[in-house]
Formats: sequence, structure tokens, C-alpha cells
Amino acid sequence: MAGHEKKNAAHDTSSDLGQPGQGVAGKSHSDSRRRFLKGAGIAAPAVIMTVSSRPVLARHCTVSGTLSGNLSNPDDDHYCAGHTPGHWLNHPDEWPAPYTPGKCKKTKGGSGLCSSFEDGTPFHAGFANSDGQAGFFGGNLYGGASMWEVLAMNGKLDGYQLGAHAVAALLNAAHFGDEIFGYTEGQIIDMWNLRHLVDPEGLKEDFELLNERDDW
Repeated sequence: MAGHEKKNAAHDTSSDLGQPGQGVAGKSHSDSRRRFLKGAGIAAPAVIMTVSSRPVLARHCTVSGTLSGNLSNPDDDHYCAGHTPGHWLNHPDEWPAPYTPGKCKKTKGGSGLCSSFEDGTPFHAGFANSDGQAGFFGGNLYGGASMWEVLAMNGKLDGYQLGAHAVAALLNAAHFGDEIFGYTEGQIIDMWNLRHLVDPEGLKEDFELLNERDDW
């Protein structure tokens, strides 16, 4: 894996799950930050402690670590990587366990490639598929939709593409590990549960920043 990781050296270790990043276009999220901190209540400190206690290499690939680039140490060779929602939508064979896009429902013409799936891993924790596998994210924004179905939703059904980037972030955390992606699967789920209602746009931009470190 190390030979394919995208270079993104960074040393800013101030990032935590409760702090929205600046977004892919450099836009400030100070208002979003205030909204989040007001809505997160006492849950945020425990999460922040978890993130700050991670190994240094893992912290390099957090949101703030990625935004800082190699300014603090241009000689750092640590790599960070992620895959976009489109990658996971079009490469269902690469999904890491225990997540599954489901059973092939429809193929693309005579190509034999699946264009849609059914009975995959549910998005929300309150739903389960026929195998009894429950979803992972809190809330009920997407009803009983599977993770693959959320990836395939258009902008009208998935505002900001928040759900799509959340799915990609969870799959990236499982695929790359926290040292390369910056967060564990549990931390991605915590980010969603803490922020999807109080800071949806800022959360999407943070996930997008992490997921788009993909050039291989």
C-alpha cells in the first residue's frame, strides 16, 4: 500500500472530530464551527481526546493536517490517500468487509457489469438487510437506503452529497487505515453522528477534502 499512497506531508495536529475544516475551496467555516460547538454539547471533548491521542503519523492525515500541507516540515515523506464517492460507486468489488454494495440487480447492457444493487449494507443504524447486517450511521435522513444507494443518489436526494461523502469516508477508513486516511471507521461514524444535523455543509466539505486525496 505504501508505494501507492498520495504524498501529503503535514504536521498540524490541532484537528479533531469536532472542528470543521476550511473546505476544498479554502472557505472559512467559522460560522459552521460555532453552530457545531453549540449543538454538540458535552459529547465533543471525549471525541477530541480520542483524536489527539492517536499516533503522530495518523494525525498528519486529519483535516487540519491535510490543510497544513508540508509548510511545517517540507522534508516529511508521509503519505495520505482517499478514494472519491465515484470510485466506490464504480468499484463495488473493492469494498472492504464488512461493508457490501449488495447483490447485483441490473447489468449494463451486455457488459456483465452491475449498474445497481439491492440488499446491501444499510446506511442508517436503525435498518438491517436480509442477512441481519445493520447500518452504521445514526439518524434517518435516507430512510432504509443502502450505502450503495446513497452513493448513487443525485443532489436533490442527497443535499451537498453529504451521504455519498460519508459512505466514501467510511470505506476509505476501512480500506486505507487511520495512518493513511487519518481517521478510523469509528471516528468517521462519530463525525457523522455529532455533526450531520448541526453542520451538514461543513461536514461534507471535510469528508470531501479527505476523500479527494486520490490520484492513483
